[in-house]
Amino acid sequence: MCRLFLSCGADVTQRNKEGQTALDCCAYGSNVWTALSTNKKLTDARRGRDRCGERMLSRDISRGYEAIPITCVNGVDSEPCPQNFKYIPDNCVTSPLDIDKDITHLQHCSCTDDCSSSTCMCGQLSLRCWYDSDGRLPLDFCQREPPVLFECNHACSCWRTCRNRVVQKGLRARLQLFRTQTMGWGVRAMQDIPQGTFICEYVGEIITDAEADKRENDSFLFTLDNKVKDVHCIDARLFGNIGRFINHLCEPNLLAVRVFTMHQDLRFPRIAFFSSRSIKAGDHIGFDYGDHYWRVKSKYFSCQCGSVKCQTVSSTRHHIFIR
Repeated sequence: MCRLFLSCGADVTQRNKEGQTALDCCAYGSNVWTALSTNKKLTDARRGRDRCGERMLSRDISRGYEAIPITCVNGVDSEPCPQNFKYIPDNCVTSPLDIDKDITHLQHCSCTDDCSSSTCMCGQLSLRCWYDSDGRLPLDFCQREPPVLFECNHACSCWRTCRNRVVQKGLRARLQLFRTQTMGWGVRAMQDIPQGTFICEYVGEIITDAEADKRENDSFLFTLDNKVKDVHCIDARLFGNIGRFINHLCEPNLLAVRVFTMHQDLRFPRIAFFSSRSIKAGDHIGFDYGDHYWRVKSKYFSCQCGSVKCQTVSSTRHHIFIR
């Protein structure tokens, strides 16, 4: 049946309402996948869209830990797929940290609906339940100073399918690790993504601020700006997920939001990236690293985002940030 459709000129690049192509929906390596993949390569070649001969380096850098495989490609140089870190889907610790995970300490809701009403306790902790029926943040979500989100947890009375559980369900967007021309490795979307969609977390090793100061390589540090006394960071240098490869963009299409799911220890929020505007399939995704980052790093390299609105590029420097 597949070959019949292909022989009739079926377009394998057409996407369904979830942004998936036929190739995305079939099992990797199957006969159908092979037929569709071959057809797509021929079609792309005819259309001049072969992405400059990119080589597939990995069919899934997460090794199956993510629900959606994350491929790795390189059409720029001979750099192999990154192997200098361990891919993990959740934050980890390598030294004792007293994270309060006591279930009896969790504020929780008693909802019997989908947690979309104003009476949901978890929604009240977040000022309101921000997610819509599609699990997206609304257009009026404050991007300048995003509120902290408290998702429903295992102490709640609601079902796991309630509206207020998004980040805890993990990666759902199709992403790809690719070699950029000027910024080392980067991440791009492999499907159209509406504004407000959860993309991925920034995952790594949770460490104290004091430990962060001792580490020589601070390229992968993300400070947990949690407005409490004890300051901690996420270091994704040795342990991390796809989030560690997300570059700075002066015109960002991602927004970092602090989220609590299975614990509510305010010192240790999860860092979740949501799309701050609509993203097209193939777009390079990134967020704003912030002024403090560039005050420190501009001594060593300049931004290579290529935007006409780039605020950090220096005409006197020619250093390239590669990580």
